[in-house]
Amino acid sequence: MIEDIQRRAEVTPRLTAVRFGDDVVTYGALDESITKYGSVMDRHGLSQEAAFHAGLLHCMPSLTRIEGTSERNRVLGEVVAWLGRDADGGATGGLRAVS
Repeated sequence: MIEDIQRRAEVTPRLTAVRFGDDVVTYGALDESITKYGSVMDRHGLSQEAAFHAGLLHCMPSLTRIEGTSERNRVLGEVVAWLGRDADGGATGGLRAVS
């Protein structure tokens, strides 16, 4: 999915990647954030997946304010499914938008 975000950021950096509440993040901003966190994760022996999640939360701080662990995980799962909808076969179940 990170490669798909990078590709989209190169082609359409100002295109909205995902929206949640008042937070709107473009592919360009998300890619930049993931890249910056990627170097931090590398220094600490963490995965690029950790950089993806850190970058996403950095760009969309309202995700951190969701009450309850299971609700936060559900919403994060929907956001990740939305972002991965076209990568490697995409999300299943016809997800059209994240509310």
